[in-house]
Amino acid sequence: MAAPSASTNIRLGLFVALGLGCLIAALFLIGQKQNLFGSSLNVRADFRNVSGLLTGNNVRLSGITIGTVKSIDILNDSTVRVGMSLNREVQPFIRKNAVASVGTDGLVGNTIINLAAVPAPAPPIEPGDMLRTTTPLALDAMLGTFNVSNKNLVAITGDLRQVTHKLNGSNALWQLLNDQQLAADLRLSLRHAATATAGLQAAARDVQQLAHGLRQGQGPAGYLLTDKEFAGQMRHTTRQLANASDTLAATLASLKKQTETPNGPLHTLLADTALSRQLRQTIGNAERGTAGFSQSMEALQHNFLLRDYFRKQAKKQAQAAGH
Repeated sequence: MAAPSASTNIRLGLFVALGLGCLIAALFLIGQKQNLFGSSLNVRADFRNVSGLLTGNNVRLSGITIGTVKSIDILNDSTVRVGMSLNREVQPFIRKNAVASVGTDGLVGNTIINLAAVPAPAPPIEPGDMLRTTTPLALDAMLGTFNVSNKNLVAITGDLRQVTHKLNGSNALWQLLNDQQLAADLRLSLRHAATATAGLQAAARDVQQLAHGLRQGQGPAGYLLTDKEFAGQMRHTTRQLANASDTLAATLASLKKQTETPNGPLHTLLADTALSRQLRQTIGNAERGTAGFSQSMEALQHNFLLRDYFRKQAKKQAQAAGH
């Protein structure tokens, strides 16, 4: 068997060196991604659910990869502790009040840890710190909600289809919609409603002006309601009316008492028939005496001895009436 030539050995050496260089570069890239060769900062966070999270997945701050998931440990049936290895360079930008949450890289990408900064001031994180966590809406829950919404949408669409089919088959509805007289009546009713609304608005404005005038004491009603002197006069008049009513009531009571007294004068005038006949005769005699006196005066006026006197008296009365 012939010994390999020098060119073969050289090619073999170059191939081995190239393969070793590629292996070293791959190990360096993987180690750099996993923070194996750089200075790292280890922190922790407790979650209720880390569905899909694996060691080596990225940790991001504001969309920038700043570390990887180092460990995932189950503490109990409701708590999972995640250890994170972060780059030392980002330590000044992550505060102790930062909040960690489980997310995805895109819609259906790998599960990652997102760190969110809080505006409140806090010192930078230190190795071994425990970060606060929040539980975002899981993708499974979102898909379940979408499934329920889709079912409801299908049911609503079916109901709308049935309603539309019934409407298309209803002759009465289309006759109602095509009735021109109904449309005209509806427009007329709307115009009447608009007119009535305008009238109500005008009445409301008048009432508002009247109320404003009443508050300001303007107009007869405002004067009656706001004038204190008039109110005092009304109270005085009311008191006088009350006093007059009391006096009238007392008078009526006295008259009632006198009419009920058998020997009283008022009872005698109202109940004694003989006295009533005498009063009527007296009044008749007075009327006949007055008539006779009038006739005597008329005769005196025509007497030639007193005629001039009565004429002078009549002339004086006429002059006095003219002045």
